[in-house]
Amino acid sequence: MTSLLSACTMMGQPKTFTFRHNPIAADPQAAGSAQVMTQAGGMVTTTLTLTGLTPGKTYAAHYHAFGPDSNTDPCASNGPVTVGFPSFTADAAGRASTTVTSEMAKIAGDQGAYINVHYGDDLKVVPVCAPLKMTKG
Repeated sequence: MTSLLSACTMMGQPKTFTFRHNPIAADPQAAGSAQVMTQAGGMVTTTLTLTGLTPGKTYAAHYHAFGPDSNTDPCASNGPVTVGFPSFTADAAGRASTTVTSEMAKIAGDQGAYINVHYGDDLKVVPVCAPLKMTKG
């Protein structure tokens, strides 16, 4: 990811990744993007902008590292959390956004290979995922 972020997010120029809906019934209209921007001092700011969520529902989002379950689909790899976003609640129209700033080291390499958005009250429910890196290594 370091090379991905370095090549695509020169200081002040964000890289945008699109969320895709996971093959589950939860929030079938959920969609959105993750905007990743490098900052001074080895920091990265990521802003999630989402639509189609359940109005009034609380969500959690996390960067995940590649897990053991897949070499080609980070969203299916069941990897460990590397950075958590502040929890957020969808507005009456099902829209929400949240931002986190983290050290590049916590999302570089195979860390931060994808971002999941989970139901806040049931982290097993993951309506959308944004793959940031498609292969290990």
